Amino acid sequence: MGRVSGLLKRILPRSLFGRWLLMLVVPVLLLQGIVTYAFYERHWDTVSRRLALGLAGDIAMMIELYERTKGTPQFDEYVSLAYARMQIEVRVQAGAKLPDDLPPPRHWSILDRMLNQALSEIIDEPFAIDTQRNDDNIAVLVELPDGLMVTLARAKRVYSTSTYIFIMWMAGGSLLLLGIAAIFLRNQIRPIRRLAEAADAFGKGREMPGFRPSGATEVRAAALAFLAMRDRIRRHIRERTEILAGVSHDLRTPLTRMRLQLSLMEGSAEAEELRRDVIEMETMINGYLAFARGQTEQSTELTDLGQLLQEVVDDARRGGRQVELNQDQANITLPLRRLGFKRALSNLVENALRYGSRVRMEMAIVAGGILIHIDDNGPGIPQKERHKVFRPFHRADPARHSGQGNVGLGLSIARDAVLAHGGEITLEQSPLGGLRASIRLPL
Repeated sequence: MGRVSGLLKRILPRSLFGRWLLMLVVPVLLLQGIVTYAFYERHWDTVSRRLALGLAGDIAMMIELYERTKGTPQFDEYVSLAYARMQIEVRVQAGAKLPDDLPPPRHWSILDRMLNQALSEIIDEPFAIDTQRNDDNIAVLVELPDGLMVTLARAKRVYSTSTYIFIMWMAGGSLLLLGIAAIFLRNQIRPIRRLAEAADAFGKGREMPGFRPSGATEVRAAALAFLAMRDRIRRHIRERTEILAGVSHDLRTPLTRMRLQLSLMEGSAEAEELRRDVIEMETMINGYLAFARGQTEQSTELTDLGQLLQEVVDDARRGGRQVELNQDQANITLPLRRLGFKRALSNLVENALRYGSRVRMEMAIVAGGILIHIDDNGPGIPQKERHKVFRPFHRADPARHSGQGNVGLGLSIARDAVLAHGGEITLEQSPLGGLRASIRLPL
């Protein structure tokens, strides 16, 4: 049972349009097959049998007339009359027998089957038929005691084309209706696809201008629910960001007063310790503000990713640090929130420079996206701690936070910026011996 269901899953189309179309096509095909077999096949059998019996009766009559009038001119008159009235051509070959080179009857052909059956019922003499001639005639050969009677008749005498006409009309009408249904289904699927594209664009931090609810009532309801959800998420992010930015900004006022008071307390050891605390608090507040700025809504713009990476490397090099940059392909343009994504890359590079003496940044195109590696040769992070370092304000083991000014928000800002673009960021062991930060962005 499981094997059958797995086979059906592989055979059935995956798209909603394909499945809906299959739901229309299969019943129509089944109905046509049943109707064709139950009605048209029976109709064709009946009509073909009657036509075959008619031809067999004409041939039997000509045999009877031949037996009565053979050797007299009267039979020739019967032959002419049969050609004029019954549309059959009769000739007798004296002393001839049934030939052996005639094509065998086609068992799948209704014409051959019905004609053989009709002749068997009416004619007692040996006979053979040839329905595969090239002149639109069929030949019936009857072996008589003193010769061979050959009868030629038009194929349409025993062959009804009305069934084909009915089938073609039915198939043509069905194809026309299915085509109209396919166009209608495609128009119904289009709003669902646009809704999926809008949701995907929102997940990647991109705008989809011109999107509005359309289609059936249920699809419009889903689109309206998506728009309401999107507005609630944006409002929540904006309110949370404003609160964090406001708190961080308000803390600057007492810190400024504390710095003024400390400037009047020069020479005191306690003042020096307090000054270090104030500097650390200012560093933390700057980190909070940077985190808040990373959460704000920014408009996306087409950005040359290779140029952006070069700017990050140039900024690091201006500080006197060396950063390697390797790019497989330049001129990769993506819709990005430029400032937010550049801040994420800068944080990763600064984090690598803080703990390593060698930093390398690489970019390559992979299946379905772009991969960016930032490697360092520092002490690295234990595997069991890597999933924790993306938490806001979390600091790793002492080997990775011995530097000054680390408040535990750099990786959080980087992760949020990458996730806002529909990407993902992971940490692993670097080929340089330290930590590797990998960013994967969808194309």
